[in-house]
Amino acid sequence: MAITDSEAVAGLRILVAIAQADGTIQDEERAALTAALEGITLPEKTTVDSLLAEKVNVEKEMAAVKAPQARVDIYESAYGMAYADGKCTKDEQKLLDQLKKGWEIPEKNAGFVARLFAETKDTVLPSNIQPITDAAKRSKEITEDVLKYSLLSAVLGAFPIPGVAIATDLAIVAVQVKMVRDIGQYHGHKVDRESAKSLLYGLGLGTGARIAVNNIVKLVPGWGSAFAAVTSFAATFAVGKVMDKYFAEGKKADSAALKNDFKAAQKEGKAAYVENKGNIEALAGQRDKLEQLSNDLKDGKLSLEAYEKAVSELT
Repeated sequence: MAITDSEAVAGLRILVAIAQADGTIQDEERAALTAALEGITLPEKTTVDSLLAEKVNVEKEMAAVKAPQARVDIYESAYGMAYADGKCTKDEQKLLDQLKKGWEIPEKNAGFVARLFAETKDTVLPSNIQPITDAAKRSKEITEDVLKYSLLSAVLGAFPIPGVAIATDLAIVAVQVKMVRDIGQYHGHKVDRESAKSLLYGLGLGTGARIAVNNIVKLVPGWGSAFAAVTSFAATFAVGKVMDKYFAEGKKADSAALKNDFKAAQKEGKAAYVENKGNIEALAGQRDKLEQLSNDLKDGKLSLEAYEKAVSELT
């Protein structure tokens, strides 16, 4: 069951409260929230800036979320926001406890999201690509891989399975990490997991804040899944373009240059999404398999690492 627009807005306000709990909204938290809030209709006289600055009445927003599944989904997103920087402060934990108790979040759901974020620190998808010295051949292989992973990211981004949706957002990060490592190896550079993740973080991707926002946004009927599909495809496509250039130039670009290149490449990615809608719809036929994998993850039949590996092989 999808969440309503009003429940989504309440959920995003709760994410704002989590982001504010440590005294300041971090840049990546602000960027993720701003991107989502600009895509929906806010209450009259409310702007993105005013919403991020206001003192959120958490109890009021909690009362606006009626559906039990919506409460679980928003709690999972709040957990992701609280752990966006890898650690949870006392004030953030206090808010999580308030949500868990007030909404009566089942322990199996609370334990599931805690396990996912704990395992995220240790998971890594293998990358065994051989270097290609022929520039034309290398470019062809990388272009094909970037499109493949972008298509998969679009399907994952638009995959609204209540209760396990956050797992697919984590899988997108895993796919992007693998792609970064693959591209590096095509160029003859060995890239470990932490280095790949650092490159994604530098672009504002792979962060708990972005995952938290996407988990709410994509469950809203109409604009939600479409928004998540486009942004996931475009982001993965842009990562591929930027990393290809980065490794081709000997890893000399600084973070500012990478961000500028990424922003430009995202526009190209959105255009490529439109051109590949037919391919995305064809891949969407894998949704039954994705749902089974996600449910196996939730039931503890799969580790996050095994889940991410199986998802990456769907293309």
